[in-house]
Amino acid sequence: MSNGFRSRVRALYFGHTEAALRFQGWLLALDLLIIGFFVVSQFIQEQPWFWIADLVIALFVAVDLGARLFAFGSLRRWLKYPETWIDLVVLATLMFPAMLHNWGFLRILRLWSVVRSERFWNVINRGRWDETYVEDLTKAIVTLVVFIFCAAGLTQALFLGQHPKLSNFIDALYFVTTSLTTTGYGDITLDSAGGRLFSIALMLIGISLFFTIAQKAFAPPHKIIGCACGVARHDNDARFCKGCGETLPSPLRGTARAAKEAPRGGG
Repeated sequence: MSNGFRSRVRALYFGHTEAALRFQGWLLALDLLIIGFFVVSQFIQEQPWFWIADLVIALFVAVDLGARLFAFGSLRRWLKYPETWIDLVVLATLMFPAMLHNWGFLRILRLWSVVRSERFWNVINRGRWDETYVEDLTKAIVTLVVFIFCAAGLTQALFLGQHPKLSNFIDALYFVTTSLTTTGYGDITLDSAGGRLFSIALMLIGISLFFTIAQKAFAPPHKIIGCACGVARHDNDARFCKGCGETLPSPLRGTARAAKEAPRGGG
C-alpha cells in the first residue's frame, strides 16, 4: 500500500503524463504566487495580516518538502538536491521570523530554486524549452535578479545606518544596482573596510553575471541530440559529435529527457 502510494506521488511530482503536468502546473502557479509575495514582502511586512500569509506559506513549503521526501523514499537522495536545502532555509525564515528577521531576504532564493527545477521546465511549454537556449538565458537572468535581491538584503542586514542615505531596503537595492552596473553615483558609499570589500565583490560578481547573460543572449542556438558519449548539445549545423566525432543521428525534439535516455556505452 505504502509503496503504491509512493509511486503515485512520485509520478505526480516527476512524471510527464497529462495528470502529472496538471499537478505540477498547479504547484508551479502556487510557487510563483509565493515568490511574488516574497518580492513585495519587504514593503508590506508591517501589515497586520502579514504573519498569517507567512504561516500559510510555511505550511505549503513544509507539505511540499515532506511530499518530496516521501516520493524520494530516501533522506540521502532528498538532501542531495540544492532545492531541498533552499526550501529548508526558506522554511526556517518563515517559522522563526523574529529570530531570523534580518535574513528574510533569503526567501527570494526560492525563485532560483523554482526556475532550476524539473517541475518548471516540465510545465512551461510542455517541456519544449528544457535544455535549450531559452532555458539557459532564463536561468542567467533569474540568477542576476536573485543575486540583486540577496545582495540588497545582505546590504540592509550588515550595513544599515552606516550611511545617512542607507536606511531601508529600497536604499540598499539602489546601492546594489548602481554598484553592479558600475555607475557609481557616489551618493551612498560604504566607507568601512568591510563595506569597501563588499562593494568590490558586488562589482566583480555583477560584471561576471552581466557577461554571462550577454554570452547566453548572443550564443548560437544548439540542437539536442543524444550521443553515446554523453554529449547532448551541438551546433545546429553539426553533423558529427564534438565529443567523440561519431556521426550524429537525427535531432531529438523537445527536452533533455531525450538526451538522458540516449544509450550509454561504446559505439
